[in-house]
Amino acid sequence: MRALSIVLWIAISAPAVSQAPASSAAWTIPANEDIRRVMAEHLTVRGAGMVIGIIEPAGRRLVVHGESHSRDGRALDGDTLFQIGSVTKTFTTLLLADAVSRGEVAFDDPVSRYLAPGVTLHERGRPITLRDLATHVSGLPSMPSNLDLHARPDPIAGYSPRDFDRFLNSFEPERAPGEKWSYSNVGVSLLGRLLARHAGTSYEELLRERVLEPLGLHDTAITLSRAQARRVAPGLDRYGEPATVWEMRTLQGSGSLRSSANDLLEYLAAILGIRETPLRGAIDLQLAQRSPLRKSQAIGWGMNTFNGREAFVHDGGKAGYRSFVAFDLTNRRGIVILVNARTDERLGPMALWLIHGKKLPPPTPAPAPRARVKVDRATLTAYQGRYRFDDGRELAIVRVRDHLIVGTQSDGGSPFAAASSREFFDPSDFTELVFENAGNGAVVTLYEQGLTKGKGITGRRVSGSD
Repeated sequence: MRALSIVLWIAISAPAVSQAPASSAAWTIPANEDIRRVMAEHLTVRGAGMVIGIIEPAGRRLVVHGESHSRDGRALDGDTLFQIGSVTKTFTTLLLADAVSRGEVAFDDPVSRYLAPGVTLHERGRPITLRDLATHVSGLPSMPSNLDLHARPDPIAGYSPRDFDRFLNSFEPERAPGEKWSYSNVGVSLLGRLLARHAGTSYEELLRERVLEPLGLHDTAITLSRAQARRVAPGLDRYGEPATVWEMRTLQGSGSLRSSANDLLEYLAAILGIRETPLRGAIDLQLAQRSPLRKSQAIGWGMNTFNGREAFVHDGGKAGYRSFVAFDLTNRRGIVILVNARTDERLGPMALWLIHGKKLPPPTPAPAPRARVKVDRATLTAYQGRYRFDDGRELAIVRVRDHLIVGTQSDGGSPFAAASSREFFDPSDFTELVFENAGNGAVVTLYEQGLTKGKGITGRRVSGSD
């Protein structure tokens, strides 16, 4: 089907594009036709779609380019649903700010106060606090170290609350909380679970009751209705092929939500004070807080400064999706960008161009198409094992049904596609593997930037099973 480029107008007309502003204060958000041209240039994944939402005090508008591929065949629009990945973290941390505003918890309460019986966190220096979890200075890693690459249906969805508790009990911190900023899915996932447990409900129910319903976000959810599921834009990998999306059933607070551009504009309307909501106090509290270690880190939101103007920002990335949300409190402008593809190009530069006029870099070229072949299960099984590389790293490779999952216990791995019986690649990343043997003498060469860029490193099989 031919890609469609559609402009949807809501409430206002856009001003003409400004030329090289002297400061971001003079910047006006470009006209829809200019935005649409940039979208067409930068969305290079074949068959993908992009929705950009813009909100200002004068009104809202949507610019749409591409296709939705949704089940009901509807055109891409402001009600199309996307995975928003780590933008979920801004909702989880708003839950925290709301609980603080209610007097139920305090930012500097120790995490240990809210852990379930039988679960402990080892301390180093001082206890980890709720604020530490919300600002990525807890010392907890990005992902838990006990993910099982063999888990069904996949390592992320198969990760259980009991697994998470085991990880927390065994984790030995390398540094004290507050010493270093390090982005942590574990930290925000734990925060969501603690708040839910303290409230006596599930994370999903608490989020719906205290954030989504009060803000009027009816299309932002973890569990979708049948009607909503028909409006989901299926995710694509970087080559434009259908992507396999792993659901975060236990680590929900860090990246489990789906939403639409219209719902996220409603979210920004509440944040910017364009419409009043019961969460005004919690929102103000969330945005006023800063990490003592990193002034560009608010509660759940990052900060970006250009020409003296600040923008609150957060991006999201899942297999098959990218998302970005940004807003400027001074100008009361907000930007939402949603894409149903795991593009090589991140969306932050486009959002900052739109909101502040920061120069947009050239488009990232699309990767060349890759042929995919089926490899028999016996060959895949022969590659299975743990490999140690020349630089000391180790990589686990397992066969799950008719494909390989490659990774470590601390990243959950990724499904790899076969280009031949010896060559495999990650459809959502640059990583490629080439096997030289099978069985006990197996050797694999890892190309982190792809076969055509850089020299590979060699790994030798050290055990026959992960």
